[in-house]
Amino acid sequence: MKSPAFLLIIIYFIFSFVSEGYTHSSPLIRVKIIEGEESIEVDANGPYELRWGERSSSHKTFIFSQRIKATEKGIAVDHQILKDKIYIKPKNENSLIEVNKRRYRGKIIVIKKGLSLEVINELPLEEYLYGVINWEISTSWPLASVEAQVIVARTYALKKLKSPLSEDQEYHISNTAKDQIYEGVEAETPEGIKAVNLTWGKILTYKGKLANVYYHACCGGYTASSKEVWGEELPYLKAKPDRFCRKSPYYDWELVIDVEEFRKILKEKGYPVGKVYRIEPVSFDEGGRIKKLYIEHRGGKIYLKGTELRKIMGPNCLKSTLFKVKRWANYFIFTGRGWGHGVGMCQWGAKRMAEEGYSVEEILEYYFPGTKIEKAY
Repeated sequence: MKSPAFLLIIIYFIFSFVSEGYTHSSPLIRVKIIEGEESIEVDANGPYELRWGERSSSHKTFIFSQRIKATEKGIAVDHQILKDKIYIKPKNENSLIEVNKRRYRGKIIVIKKGLSLEVINELPLEEYLYGVINWEISTSWPLASVEAQVIVARTYALKKLKSPLSEDQEYHISNTAKDQIYEGVEAETPEGIKAVNLTWGKILTYKGKLANVYYHACCGGYTASSKEVWGEELPYLKAKPDRFCRKSPYYDWELVIDVEEFRKILKEKGYPVGKVYRIEPVSFDEGGRIKKLYIEHRGGKIYLKGTELRKIMGPNCLKSTLFKVKRWANYFIFTGRGWGHGVGMCQWGAKRMAEEGYSVEEILEYYFPGTKIEKAY
């Protein structure tokens, strides 16, 4: 019979395990990390296995780096032509695979696409978030704002994971700003890992279903509705004033661009305009973002949505659609506020809320009113 002291120790470890949030394993997610390259270099900090079929003979173990290349006949490795899809994983549990000098948890899938390679990292969703969070928000910010970002990022990723894949698609999410920037182990920080572990499995739901969550750097004092930006009306993504991001470095901005340079940008993007005279807003949303505008030029007028003009000029150039524009001599001067589409959580606003003592729950309720934080696993 076990002693009471021994039983107390067992109970303590069980309680610690549960309180840290590690009660259920994390689902696996596939992240596209490379596409369009003819070859890649693979290595690991220990022996690693390369497998290309179900037979016991369809695998090799390596201890040195290998160049993997797409050829007409298949994927070439170590002077051998293999199949069009190979799997790479470390032999030791705590080892990491390197792809082009960058380390990744989990395993790597390499698929031949024509004469180029598509590289996918398959790993637990929580470990994926370790490599995401410091790219999406600074993990040096107050913990409540980082935890809020983790919950939103996890919700976004889990929704992608549960969405059906197209016939020729083998990944759930990409590693670019189109989805969420992910850079593997090199992007991890102790603070980011802590925020992920403290919120392990927590997601945002609305009426029992995964919420559609979005975020941006700075709303410029007024968030945008999903209906105005993407045509999808959601009750928890409405436009409203936001006082919290006023100290953001992106709260106010100015862009000065030569009129002829502006015309060239339009032409390169498929708008063959003549000499440009002026840019005139036509309509605004309730927060002051430009919904529609026209560009007057020698050949007439072209009408665009504000979001279309931002896409044409580049989202890092025209930081938001919350702007005014005037012509001065041979220049257009844009003066605006905020950075991003404005829908959902304003990251600089979340930072300020955390600094003022608001909790994770209060931050998420403010930016996604009516949603609930629940455990997905």
